Amino acid sequence: MVNFCKIYKHYMTQALPQVALGRSRLVRFLTDISRSETQVSHRQFTERLGELIDFSDSITLSDAHARDLVVECEDVASFSAGVTEEFLRARSRLVQAAMRSFFPSTGPSRIRWPAEESTPPATPTDAARPYLKFYQQQQVDVDSKIRGLHLRTRQTVAALSAKLARICAIDEALGDALALHSRGYLGAVPGLLGQRLGYLYAQYQKTVNEGADADAAWRDTREQYRREAQGLLLAEIEARLLPALGLIEALNEEIPNED
Repeated sequence: MVNFCKIYKHYMTQALPQVALGRSRLVRFLTDISRSETQVSHRQFTERLGELIDFSDSITLSDAHARDLVVECEDVASFSAGVTEEFLRARSRLVQAAMRSFFPSTGPSRIRWPAEESTPPATPTDAARPYLKFYQQQQVDVDSKIRGLHLRTRQTVAALSAKLARICAIDEALGDALALHSRGYLGAVPGLLGQRLGYLYAQYQKTVNEGADADAAWRDTREQYRREAQGLLLAEIEARLLPALGLIEALNEEIPNED
């Protein structure tokens, strides 16, 4: 319980964190676990983004930018604060559910961290399999929840002003253009995690060969699995939330909170 509370409190410290591309938690985490020396510059990123959006997508974005949009909400001031509050509540529930799954004893969870093995796994494949399955189940669950949250956020924000409606229309068109690519990139994350787990298992075997108790060494390795998978999932949740968070930040700039 103590670990869960500390991790959750740390993640939720800032209500609306300002996340710059170069400092993305997911990018940093993947760089650390893959030990890569490669860094992507802003110019490289924008060029890559241009390659991902084909001619038909560009037409869609242009249409969205030029479209005449109707604003439905008349009581903007009293409604806008509730949109931000609901987003923060939904984000909090999402993070709490993800964290509970790593510590099943803290509360009910549909996806649960694998039970401890009776004996240490004999091969790297056996050692990684249940933990990779757990992470992939988490990805599916998180993806579904965040897509729903993004859609609800876009629909409510779009009703608050003509400028916000236009931003939401562009967000929708851009999301459609990049959806397949983003799923492909995030789908590669378990592969990187698998490589990391293989490295940790090799370190475990080395420790045992040097005379350490196998059961104790595996418990330590398993806990390292948990910490790193947990940090990676939190970073991925943050990355997946960025489009919806961008809409909330646009809302707060257009209609500042008067409190």
